[in-house]
Amino acid sequence: MNIKKLLVTTVLSVGSALSTFAQFTEDKPKAVIGIIVDQMKYDYISRYWDNFGEDGFKKLVNDGYTVRNGQYNYAPTVTGPGHASVYAGTSPAYHSIVNNHFWDREMGKTVYCVDDKRYQTVGSDSKNGQKSPYRLAVTNLSDELKWASNFRSKVVAVSIKDRSAVLPAGHKADAAYWLDEKNGNWITSSFYREQLPEWVTAVNEAKKRPIDEYMKSDWTLSLPIEKYTASTEDDTPYESLFPGKSTPTFPYSIKKAVVADRVRAKSGKKFDIIKGTPYGNTIVTEMAINIIDNENIGQDKFTDLLAVSYSSTDYAGHAYGPQSIEVEDMYIKLDQEIANLIKHLDEKVGKGQYVIFLTADHAGAQNAAFMRDRMNFEAKNIKSKEDTEHIEAALNARFGEGKYVASNYSGQLYLNRELIKEKGLDLEEVQKATAEAFMEMPQYAHALLGKDLERNEYSQGYKGLIYNAFNPRFSPDVFGVLRSHYVDYGPTGTTHFSPYKYDTHVPILFYGWDIKAGETHAPHTITEIAPTICSFLNMNYPSGCYSNPILIPLK
Repeated sequence: MNIKKLLVTTVLSVGSALSTFAQFTEDKPKAVIGIIVDQMKYDYISRYWDNFGEDGFKKLVNDGYTVRNGQYNYAPTVTGPGHASVYAGTSPAYHSIVNNHFWDREMGKTVYCVDDKRYQTVGSDSKNGQKSPYRLAVTNLSDELKWASNFRSKVVAVSIKDRSAVLPAGHKADAAYWLDEKNGNWITSSFYREQLPEWVTAVNEAKKRPIDEYMKSDWTLSLPIEKYTASTEDDTPYESLFPGKSTPTFPYSIKKAVVADRVRAKSGKKFDIIKGTPYGNTIVTEMAINIIDNENIGQDKFTDLLAVSYSSTDYAGHAYGPQSIEVEDMYIKLDQEIANLIKHLDEKVGKGQYVIFLTADHAGAQNAAFMRDRMNFEAKNIKSKEDTEHIEAALNARFGEGKYVASNYSGQLYLNRELIKEKGLDLEEVQKATAEAFMEMPQYAHALLGKDLERNEYSQGYKGLIYNAFNPRFSPDVFGVLRSHYVDYGPTGTTHFSPYKYDTHVPILFYGWDIKAGETHAPHTITEIAPTICSFLNMNYPSGCYSNPILIPLK
């Protein structure tokens, strides 16, 4: 081959490679919209299907890709770890957010997963903005997107809960906003920025703020009550009472509740009450739309990310339980919120120009009394405080007088290691004695030692789920596993925490961009969402991500 021909061949080859690379990097969505619905059980979509409109959940399912066997691959199943895991693509064993609140052995006290007093509230004179993601020990989807674009992509998160905004936002977001219960403002932390953008200040200082109008409103049913066939009757003993009400029945007057709720009035958290109504989701949608418009989401060649977390569903679940008309109506109204968000994205970003993923941070148990009364199932409400007293007595009898339990919630028990060291005791021996004390109580199915989780690897059943959450620095010394449908909660409403399927099975939906409509029944976990989005964007996975992407067919 002569030199001239070789040069031509080389130039053509390089040109072809550059063309391929250009197509590879440019064929990606303009925006990613991550939606997490707090305490959303997998079956809510199918149960409430007939009462949904055509442009919300049905559009996501009919025109998107549905993972029918979506699971949490660790326990405990709670909000902080859930949000961290979805966006980091890994479990608490690696990202270190092991619970909403957990015992910090170095500090010798219980800490909240996003508290950080080094930073100040921006947008209010309260202390509700002293937050940061510094306990998140790995990068997440938001961080990797920032790096991939050389910090030109925008990342913004919004929720009424601080942890549900901070943990998805990651370490380098442009902003994370959450609701200040004191004054109804959208606030952030000085970790992100020193002052609010002018448009957020305008929202907060508007003469007629939507949130003030909602505080005077009623929560009424979306449909005639006979349409709510997926739920129990309106008045049941399994539901909590809304402030100012003598029965858990519609309608609910927020205005009257504000007057009747002396606890919130005394604490100064007047606006906290709106979180447990559908209006809590409405203000999140309104703020998300404001972010899209004012931050120009999806308006240039650098993919932006908007993290949206709907939390009012969690408050409703805790108060009324999964069989209630209140929860069903909450989802009917959320369906419309999602429809409104999709419509706005179509108008501002463009149809097919963005991708949505939707999942939950955990699901939820059935009310224990409901299980006993209507399912003939042995289920009970327990109290961690009483369990702790039993364990303390057992340890005192065996090792001598002392306060051996530093913290215990739902079987997540931290031992007083300083006392154990002072007494010259072996930590594993005390862990074994603690596990034995757990198993003396009939409400527990199993008790796992931290030492066993350190040296062994578990992959099956709830041992595998607990192993995936075990972080030697921050996790408990002993994991007490409650029996199925035994919950550390009061008699009304429900909670979540366990490694059982009612807490781990959640929806996973993908919609938009080049995604083909379809579904899979193959098992997938929520830690596969982040690498899937990363694969769409041709970028690195988060640093602690050991999951593979879901093989979603593209057009």
